[in-house]
Amino acid sequence: MLTCAQVLAQTLKAGGVTTLFGLPGGEILDFVEAARQVGIDFLVMRHEATASLMADATGRMLCRPGVCVSTLGPGAVNMTLGVANAYLDRSPLLAITAVTATAAGRYATHQNLDLNAVYRPFTKATLTLDGQDTEAKVRRAFRMAVTPRMGPVHIALPSDVACAEDRQTINPEDELFEPPPILPPPAEAVSGMVARLRTVRRPILVLGLDLEVDDATAVRGFVEALKVPVFVTPKAKGILPEDHPNFFGVCAGVSGDGAIVDFLATADLLVGVGFEPVESDKLWHQTMPIVSIGPVSIAAGAFRPELELEGQVVASLVALTQADLGPFDWDPMELRAFRERLGSIMTPAKTTGRGLSPSAVVRRLREVLPRETITTTDVGSVKFVMSQGWTTYEPMTFFESNGLSTMSYAFPAAMAAALVHPGRPVLCTIGDGGFGMTMADVETCVRLKLPIVTVVFNDCSLSLIQVAQERRGLADLGVRYGNVDFGAAASALGAWGCRVATLDELEAAINEGRSTGQPVVIDVPVDPTEYRTHAAPPTSA
Repeated sequence: MLTCAQVLAQTLKAGGVTTLFGLPGGEILDFVEAARQVGIDFLVMRHEATASLMADATGRMLCRPGVCVSTLGPGAVNMTLGVANAYLDRSPLLAITAVTATAAGRYATHQNLDLNAVYRPFTKATLTLDGQDTEAKVRRAFRMAVTPRMGPVHIALPSDVACAEDRQTINPEDELFEPPPILPPPAEAVSGMVARLRTVRRPILVLGLDLEVDDATAVRGFVEALKVPVFVTPKAKGILPEDHPNFFGVCAGVSGDGAIVDFLATADLLVGVGFEPVESDKLWHQTMPIVSIGPVSIAAGAFRPELELEGQVVASLVALTQADLGPFDWDPMELRAFRERLGSIMTPAKTTGRGLSPSAVVRRLREVLPRETITTTDVGSVKFVMSQGWTTYEPMTFFESNGLSTMSYAFPAAMAAALVHPGRPVLCTIGDGGFGMTMADVETCVRLKLPIVTVVFNDCSLSLIQVAQERRGLADLGVRYGNVDFGAAASALGAWGCRVATLDELEAAINEGRSTGQPVVIDVPVDPTEYRTHAAPPTSA
């Protein structure tokens, strides 16, 4: 008979899981060994947060659960970061942690935490395996993770249960791995949305994270039928190619957001297509008239859109595209003026000699790296400039943390991209603050032979926070770092690394570094001065 750990491993294998990310501990070793026996790789990281962020990004890329593993106590608590990120970024994930042996649970206090209580606030469900019907329970957890809206599920495995014989009392195949398909929207709901769209003259489309790769063709058809301005949230970058004439920019808390919010306010209706409010760091979705077209409802808390068209997105968009909508009354001169305003914000500023213009760095990276490059970016100042300035042409080629906005996300996400898409160029852009949190896993990249290019935007500070302090008249406190040469530090960990001082040196370093086939880390001193312009608030604020 099989043990609980063996059944857990076999069920994950049957669900298509090939890799576990984590750090082992004595209490989880039986499961790690069981996974090895069924052909699932266990990749050891330098920190559990890296493991969970890699699982998050993997789940997002594959639309299948990424799996992270930790021991009990401190390992399980360290792993919460990526799990919470997956919860607000809507990524499917299974977080497997050891817990104290059931036989000792009533007496032990050492490393003994109620991990179900720890994980419950930021998971779709949390369960403790008890050695009975493990396969059915894991299948259910798998299905729950991928059911829209996707998210993480926590599975706790007591160390004594792991090695005990598993008992089966029900047919596990009654629990399917896959959720039921999303149905097309009701005809009357489509008619209601058509009627509403016929009442407006200046709609704007906002594309968001609930859109999937398979929706892209229908999205493009809908955009071209309406011929109105289109914005995307950061998680939806690439769902409409950003060289499309109707693409106007990236909204929701990135460079030029003030100008974009001002422009959104000139519309008489916002049409969210896969838009999910978790990406909006301001309240324009609450204060402006908005309708929603998406797979599930986006109502949350006190927020209620004016009208929702729920159901299979492709079916909804095809039906609306076939309706007689428009023409609409956007003035070409007005649209040109907005583009010029946003363009001026993104124009590289003159530097003060403290480093390169961040916008100029982004432009040169886009010129140097192939069109098909998969890009990850971190939060803070680098997120502002990369999300707006990096041109994305395909779905699922740009990744950032936006719902939780987690510092240090970009580097683990790039590692995941290199594993999911071997042979494809991968770029990680990250600030010195975020990279300082996760750079120990440069060694992991070296060990796993992941040839990602990491560009560190180094201004020795938490510059976006410093801008906020300045605007509020507060002291410059707690935002300054020492000057670290991250290229040299990465070289000490086995990567190809350097520091550059000019854009030409940056281009040469990328070309030389990529030719080595090694992980590449390039330290780029940047001048944070232009971030004040990128973070300018709306004129109405």
